[in-house]
Amino acid sequence: MGQEPQGPFREQVIRRISRKAGFAGALTAVLLAAGCAPRDYYVNTQAQLDSLLVMQSDIVKHLASLDRKVESTREGVQTTRASSDTRLNEVAQRLESLEGKLEASDVRFTQLSQKVDTVKQKLTAADSARVAAGGRPDSSLGADPEAMYQAAYSDYLSGRFDLARAAFTEYLRRFPATEVSDNAQYWLGECLYATGDFAGAIAEFEKVQQNYPKGDKVPAALLKTGISYARLRNMGEARRYFDLVVKKYPKSDEARLAKERLAQKG
Repeated sequence: MGQEPQGPFREQVIRRISRKAGFAGALTAVLLAAGCAPRDYYVNTQAQLDSLLVMQSDIVKHLASLDRKVESTREGVQTTRASSDTRLNEVAQRLESLEGKLEASDVRFTQLSQKVDTVKQKLTAADSARVAAGGRPDSSLGADPEAMYQAAYSDYLSGRFDLARAAFTEYLRRFPATEVSDNAQYWLGECLYATGDFAGAIAEFEKVQQNYPKGDKVPAALLKTGISYARLRNMGEARRYFDLVVKKYPKSDEARLAKERLAQKG
């Protein structure tokens, strides 16, 4: 932005024009008084004087217009600055709010991590004790069915299928009628399937439906029975179990997977 026109500058311009106009007028008056000024010269001088006066008026108007523009620009800058300050304050407040939320999230994440570490330590301790005992179920877990189930499931997830199989078998012997007994029976079949014993897996999967017909693992057990038969190249029995899943549990995820298997050729 250029330098703003100042009031004194405008006044100085006006004074200069006024002085020129006054000088021209005075000169004309002197010449006329002396009788030595021709009339044409007077007319020309008067015309120049009129032009100067008109020019002075135009300059005054132009300067007034510049003043108004400068004032408008100054007000616009002030308004923009005020708006920017308000937005900066809003952004600062939002940042402070986000920082507070991040700190709260960090605290919750730390607490969750501590809980996970505690569970891992318990499972690791139980696994170590059982391995040290030659793979036999830890008798110290016998009074706590949940801990015993979680230890067996931890073995399965870790790929220790033989150890998990023994642990699930012991769990079912001690706790055959808990809320997760059907799960234990199902994972027992998965342990055998994972080691390639498909015939043994079929026998364990069928026990899920036989012993826990109302359990939520029945659809998965039926589907996995069909898949085990398919691995044994017995496609007749495999398709029979796939059809059973679709008919008995048509809205389940297992039914969707069974339909995909039935759609396959061979």
